[in-house]
Amino acid sequence: MVLLALLLAGGCGGKESAWDPAMQRYTLQHDGLTREFFVFLPSSYDGMKAHPVAIFMHGYGGTATGTEAEVTQGLNQYAEEYGFVMVYPQGTWFMSRSGGEEPWEVTSWNHISDGFDAGPEGPICEPDAARSPCPPECGNCGQCGWTSCNDDVGFLRSLVATVTTRWQVDATRVHVTGFSNGAMMAQRIACEAPELFAAVALVGGRLERGFECAPSKRLPLLQINGGADETVPDDGRVSSYGQYFASTTAVTRHWNEGLACGVELEAWTSPAIEGENVQCTIACGETDHPAIDCLWPEGNHRWPGTADFRGSNGYCVTALQAASMPDQLICIEPEENTDFWGSRVLFEFFSAHHGEKQ
Repeated sequence: MVLLALLLAGGCGGKESAWDPAMQRYTLQHDGLTREFFVFLPSSYDGMKAHPVAIFMHGYGGTATGTEAEVTQGLNQYAEEYGFVMVYPQGTWFMSRSGGEEPWEVTSWNHISDGFDAGPEGPICEPDAARSPCPPECGNCGQCGWTSCNDDVGFLRSLVATVTTRWQVDATRVHVTGFSNGAMMAQRIACEAPELFAAVALVGGRLERGFECAPSKRLPLLQINGGADETVPDDGRVSSYGQYFASTTAVTRHWNEGLACGVELEAWTSPAIEGENVQCTIACGETDHPAIDCLWPEGNHRWPGTADFRGSNGYCVTALQAASMPDQLICIEPEENTDFWGSRVLFEFFSAHHGEKQ
């Protein structure tokens, strides 16, 4: 049984009404584990008006606070501008000593479950693919397995229930997104629990080939990927780690499966990408469930629009998370007064797409 036990200094109570300019740390109990998440409230939040929500998941090896600080380089400033409540859940982690290196905290999301080595379209990694540390709860990860085997789908369901109960938010405007492994998890939860969400955005990550999926409830989809990304290549070619992920076009085809508009692509643009070297297409553009696919030709595995000199996966924590993950480095402070097109197009997309749950 899922036990929701929201903990915060000061205790529980009714809907949160006070605004704090900093993120706050919370936990809930799920499947025998204490799960951690962080919440940012925009200054427009007063506990009276229901705000939209965006749930953002970090990548492999990253952290909830580290991704906001170093990967997106300050996503909260856009949440402030667009009036979104931001929620940053933390994936599970363990200490690894593999390869004779210094111990490191391996964080991940269970985006594929059961550690498959092959799927409907064949192997999902090369026979000599680099082996990643196997999370202890998985037992045997096989050749291709590299992520958690914990119940992250159940955790995210519990998280949505907690957020929509504890804060004054619009339950019909809960959006889900993530970077890299976090994007993969966003794709999985959107397919398995589409009734919870208004839209989904996948940045730098998709499920393995053969595991493309279509939600039973039609959802708007945004994909943003770098053309020079060798970690999760956009076109389905083998990654630098020997893994095979679905191409963005395959994801688009499956997303609106059975609808003719799902394969009819047209050029798409947005005010956020005017003047940028970004190429976007849209399928089902005349519906309330479009599938937008944006390619950043020069981009590698990093947050779209950012410079290539900071961490690509948030291998650090801020002071807010340092006590729970003491072996992580302290992050560089997020950028201020910046305008990264990747962050802006994300919030433009979420702001434009909402509707009643089915």
